[in-house]
Amino acid sequence: MKYIEHIKSVILFLLIALSMTLTFLTWSYKPKYQTIEDIQVEHVTLGEQKALNKVIKPYRLLFKGEENFTGTTSSAVIDTLMSELSQMEANDLTLINHNLAEEKLNEMLRAPNRMTLFFQADIPMPTFASILPFHDKEDIPEMTFDRVIIDWSSLAITDQLQFLFINTDNRTLHRSFVRVPDKINFKRNIIDRAVILDSYMEIERPGATSLYVLMNPTEIVPYTYLVESISSERLKKILFTDPNIVQRNIESAYSEKYTDAMSLMTLDTLTQSVHYVYPAAESISPIAASVLLKDSLDFLNEHGGITADYRFAAMNYQKHIIDYQMFFKDLPVYSDTTTTRISTTWGDNRIFRYRRPYYVLDMIIPDDKAAKELASGPRTIEHIQTNLKKDLKEIEDLVIGYYLVHDAGAQLFTLEPSWFMLTTNGWGRLTLERVGGSEYGLE
Repeated sequence: MKYIEHIKSVILFLLIALSMTLTFLTWSYKPKYQTIEDIQVEHVTLGEQKALNKVIKPYRLLFKGEENFTGTTSSAVIDTLMSELSQMEANDLTLINHNLAEEKLNEMLRAPNRMTLFFQADIPMPTFASILPFHDKEDIPEMTFDRVIIDWSSLAITDQLQFLFINTDNRTLHRSFVRVPDKINFKRNIIDRAVILDSYMEIERPGATSLYVLMNPTEIVPYTYLVESISSERLKKILFTDPNIVQRNIESAYSEKYTDAMSLMTLDTLTQSVHYVYPAAESISPIAASVLLKDSLDFLNEHGGITADYRFAAMNYQKHIIDYQMFFKDLPVYSDTTTTRISTTWGDNRIFRYRRPYYVLDMIIPDDKAAKELASGPRTIEHIQTNLKKDLKEIEDLVIGYYLVHDAGAQLFTLEPSWFMLTTNGWGRLTLERVGGSEYGLE
């Protein structure tokens, strides 16, 4: 028994050594984890991104020389002007009038050596400042306009243009002076070309702003296209966070619904449109017009949603709604059989509602259709008054565009040239066969 204490000491030493060894091994142990590859999220797009000046652009450019009006809807001319503006610099934006009378506005447009840009919707000034740079970028007010008069009468002396920004609904007039870095180039590319443009006529209306219409009959070619449909799978991948859990439900021969319990996407085969809504994002919080427009364009460009020549056409900033109108060959496209607008409703930091066509004009169908001759503007005005018995004061504008007809059976889309008039109830078509005949309510 005399060695028992020594044995205990040896055992204790071994236990302590084992404990220290195990502790060291635990601390220094590095398991061989399997390498996890980064998950690549598929980024699905419908088309290419569009620059701001391709979406925010006037639908008509009107010139007033020493005597007559000329004008155009040509993108070649309008894009040249917008490009020229991007090389300039604006200064001293000042409120001149907050109760502009209609007659005063008419006088301003018919003054010589001026051009007027007509926009379909109110343009926020901070948005336009991304097209026409301002010297003081930090002091641009959150005001809007739908017409811009550019006065070049003093350009040769001052190297400046006078810009008059007009909101026809609010009757406000703001003025800015814009320095032109190369006035010779501006005169050659813009002013001198005005004399070869189409002749326009001013239709005066007592107590209302004037209408401006083409003076002569116009020939426009109709077109027929096969269309390509955007698949529901692509739309699901764009609009839903996890497309794998989306459930499909066919409610009728013309309606398909897709839901993930949080949002809903509906395909309407009659109007060839898709309607998406995310109810949880609904918001009535105030959003500045320029911010609302930027959020809408960013959302569309993120998935290449501007799949044709769609242009900013309407804004309801109180309801957060932005609309974009389809154009074809520089003319607006309207229809009562299918959708020709993209509409976004912005919510709480994300899209709340999204409606758009799911067709894309794909392949032109050759045919022997001759160009259609549309009546002159003055004759069209005469028929509106005599056949439709409509007061001209009820008309906000009168333009030439395309009427889109959808042949569902053959998946053909026909674009028919026509006159259209804008009233408070929307656009109405004037039939080609008898100008001033049947009127159709359009979206």
